[in-house]
Amino acid sequence: MKDSLKEFLEYNDSDEELAYYIRMNAEWNEESFIKMQQLVRKVIEDYSADDYYNKSFVFYCVEIIDIIIGTISHEAFCSGRWPEGFTRESYRDFLDERIEQLKLLQKDLFY
Repeated sequence: MKDSLKEFLEYNDSDEELAYYIRMNAEWNEESFIKMQQLVRKVIEDYSADDYYNKSFVFYCVEIIDIIIGTISHEAFCSGRWPEGFTRESYRDFLDERIEQLKLLQKDLFY
């Protein structure tokens, strides 16, 4: 197992994993998002010449990222509160940008 996959699996089992954080705190965590993106891209890079990816990694990229997208797409996610420096509209725009980035990340796995 390559180091990138080990690091990803450690992140996936941690309290800072993005889907877990969103469920527990009902708010976005940009630091976790950036870390997740970096780890996923590194695993993709390290395993791009192989014929397979670890099934936990594939499950995360296919199912868990869809769960994150579904959660932050829901209007209730930003209806009651949003981070300082945002309006409701600007926070929705921010989340929509993150959704597009998450979709691109999924696409990168398969193309």
